[in-house]
Amino acid sequence: MSKQVYGNMWGMKHFPLIATLLVAVASVCQAASEAAQSARSAAQQYGAAVRNCDMRWAVDSMYPPLRRTYADRLTNNSREAEIARARRVQGLDRETKAQAKARMAANDKALRAKYARMGEEMKKNGVQVESYSVGEATAEYVVTPPMAAISQVRKDTRGRVRAENIGNTQERSRIVVLPTTLVISIPAQNGSRTRMERRSYIFAVRDEVITDTSMPRGTELNKWYFIDGNTDVNTLRSFFPNLPLYLDLPGTGDRILR
Repeated sequence: MSKQVYGNMWGMKHFPLIATLLVAVASVCQAASEAAQSARSAAQQYGAAVRNCDMRWAVDSMYPPLRRTYADRLTNNSREAEIARARRVQGLDRETKAQAKARMAANDKALRAKYARMGEEMKKNGVQVESYSVGEATAEYVVTPPMAAISQVRKDTRGRVRAENIGNTQERSRIVVLPTTLVISIPAQNGSRTRMERRSYIFAVRDEVITDTSMPRGTELNKWYFIDGNTDVNTLRSFFPNLPLYLDLPGTGDRILR
């Protein structure tokens, strides 16, 4: 297999991976809500990391419940780990709080190491991030506990009406949907570079009021975290079970640039 063909295949194969680099500088117009502008401000700090293919930030900025899910999946791949987890769930083996904390810390360390290796692999294969941008928010949702209603808190790009505000004392999280565009290039055999563009989106998430402390999320109030658009919708709904059936999501697609 030629180096050029391999390079092209590597780039297309890892587009979902590369897409996690999409938390970047946002361009939000003045009509955007205060929350959307806040999400943009939080995203700007990752610009340098995006340019350097530093994948560790993707873990550090990931919504903590999702981060724990990915860490558990990574370390539960072995048969032994699956059996140990099943025994814990069934109550056959009991962990102390210290043991559980140590296990989760080890899982998280393994996840962060995996993402660091992915970034190094991108650099090794000559992947370069040429540009990255996050557009104006297409939708914004306020999520309340499972039995409560979900509201869209402002008009979206299709002109849907503003929903009623949710009371400040009611538990809630906020989700802002941001369209993204990423352009990367990879080396070709003739010395040129193959350029590719991916249009996708990210979810910016922040917990604004937490009243149920029996199930800690590991988040800081009013801090923005990010979930990549490649995340399975069922996984997303496991954290936000009362999301609308149909989300207002931006268009997506990949193309080779000339």
